[in-house]
Amino acid sequence: MVPRVDWALSMGRTVAANIKDRALVRDRRRQLVEAALAVFLRKGYHHTTVREIGREAGFTQGTIYNYVRSEGDILYLVCNEICRAYQDAVARAVEGVTDPGSRLSGAVRAVAEELYDHQDAILLMFQESHALDRRSLKKILQRVGEYVEMFERPLSEAARDGRIRAGHSRLAANIVTFLPTILALRRWDLRRRMSREAMLDGVTAFLLRGLGASEHPAVPSRRRRTNGSGRPRLITTCCTRSATRSRGSPSIGPSNTTHSPATP
Repeated sequence: MVPRVDWALSMGRTVAANIKDRALVRDRRRQLVEAALAVFLRKGYHHTTVREIGREAGFTQGTIYNYVRSEGDILYLVCNEICRAYQDAVARAVEGVTDPGSRLSGAVRAVAEELYDHQDAILLMFQESHALDRRSLKKILQRVGEYVEMFERPLSEAARDGRIRAGHSRLAANIVTFLPTILALRRWDLRRRMSREAMLDGVTAFLLRGLGASEHPAVPSRRRRTNGSGRPRLITTCCTRSATRSRGSPSIGPSNTTHSPATP
């Protein structure tokens, strides 16, 4: 089982706070992340002020600066939370599953579900990660690398068991973790033609076939962690418009990623 990560304090990127109570800091930062995500999706990172984030979260501007030092800190925490949600989804999918084929299929399905259910957040990360300072971007890329590494083990185990022909495990892990982003990047086309389940089934089957799976084991059922309203844990506000992206700067996503369209 992969241990859960303390998303607010992890990966060596220290976000300074004036408050000493770590539990309170985590709680307030989680509120800030959810508020910032909602506002960034409506207006874009560069057109959002700290005051607007505070208004969305129910905080005064002065209160916000007890928990972060800048809007850049908030963007880093948003990106970090998105990465953490990926890692948690994969960890939950393989927990208690011993069959190598089922572990792999469960992890692949979990990635597809996480991407589908949090499309706006994924698009935001693709479009706005270029605005992170160099140190923050390096830490987020390390986090993404950890997420890719999580797939190397189930891929290697399934290959040793003769269930797949994975070839180079690191290349396979990168393909498996990146290809499902099509659910967000091409949603403007897919949503008009396919249901959620059809997309998830199609992506999962496509990846398993590409890995040379001798058979497609049943995907283990998993309980989705929610926020109490029945919606996925990561996002409590879902907007149909994503932020616009400034061109010409490096980011986590491919350089030719288009502006995210309105949800059909």
